[in-house]
Amino acid sequence: MDNTELKNIIEAMLFISGSGVSAQKIASITEEELSKVNSVLSEIEKEYAQNHGIFLEQVGGKWKFTTKPQYAPWLLKLYPWKGILKLSPSAAEVLSIILYHQPITKAEINEIRGVDSSGPIATLLKHSLIKISGRKDVPGRPHLLRVSEKFYSVFGIKDASDIPSLDELEAEEIIEEEEL
Repeated sequence: MDNTELKNIIEAMLFISGSGVSAQKIASITEEELSKVNSVLSEIEKEYAQNHGIFLEQVGGKWKFTTKPQYAPWLLKLYPWKGILKLSPSAAEVLSIILYHQPITKAEINEIRGVDSSGPIATLLKHSLIKISGRKDVPGRPHLLRVSEKFYSVFGIKDASDIPSLDELEAEEIIEEEEL
C-alpha cells in the first residue's frame, strides 16, 4: 500500500486506541515492514508537532495521540473530573521505589521505607500507575508490583531507557552538592 493510505490507517488506529499501539502491532496488522511503519509514524509525529491541538508521542513503547499541555485549561472546563493527578509525598516515594526495584513486593517496599505502605500502594493501584505482575515464589506467594503503561503515559516517558539509573542520579546529586 502507498504511504498516504498507510498514514491514514495508522492515524485511525491511533485515534481509536486511546492507550496507544506499538509500531510492531501496527506492522503486524497492516502487513507492512516495521521500517516503513516507523517512517510513517515519524512523518505523522512531525506533522502534528505544529499547528495542531494534539501531537503524537511514544510512551511505554506505544504510540498515541495526546493533547498539548497548553490547552489543559479548556479541556478541564470540558471534563473537570479529569483533573490533574496529585500524589502525596509517600505515594511518590513508593512509586519511585517500585520504579527502581521492580518487580517488588509490598513487604520489600515496607522494609525499604520503614513504615507500612498499604495506603500509598492502594492509591497508586487506584490511579493505575502501578500494576500487579504476578506472585513471588516464596512462602505466602506475595504479589509483585511494577509500574504500569499508564505510568509512562502520565509522566511522558517514552520507555524504561528514558529513566536515569540510580548511579546516574547519585552522580548528579554529587555534582549539585559540589556546586553549592
